[in-house]
Amino acid sequence: MSNSTPKRRRGSTIVELSLVGSLFFILLLGIMDMGQFLFVQQAIVERARSAARWGAVTDPANTAAIQNMVLYLQPAAPVHGTPSFGLTPAMVAVSTVDPGTDDYRLTVRISGYSYQVLSPYLAASYQGSPITISVPLGSYF
Repeated sequence: MSNSTPKRRRGSTIVELSLVGSLFFILLLGIMDMGQFLFVQQAIVERARSAARWGAVTDPANTAAIQNMVLYLQPAAPVHGTPSFGLTPAMVAVSTVDPGTDDYRLTVRISGYSYQVLSPYLAASYQGSPITISVPLGSYF
């Protein structure tokens, strides 16, 4: 027969709850951080892809409008608009390669963007890897 008192059992339950609960919340924050990273990465890739396609259809030489498509999802910068995901015009580079040939390409490159990590002991702002999207234009322009 056990000789332990209910108070002693209650104390061990609190210790177990604190250990398991802290581990659970650390894992939950890690999952949220990974989800945020994947969301930001995919959203920026989709903006670059959309801007490159838009530039290929309209005017590949209009780099400012293509840059605005990445920053604001419209060709002209709004008067009081703020770019999403902390992007700035300096982070977006638009270039064309081999105009007048069959290998004519429009390239959109986004670099220097960051994302915030909330996990304990890792909490900081980290820089994402550069994103490069290249669209073939052929000899249409």
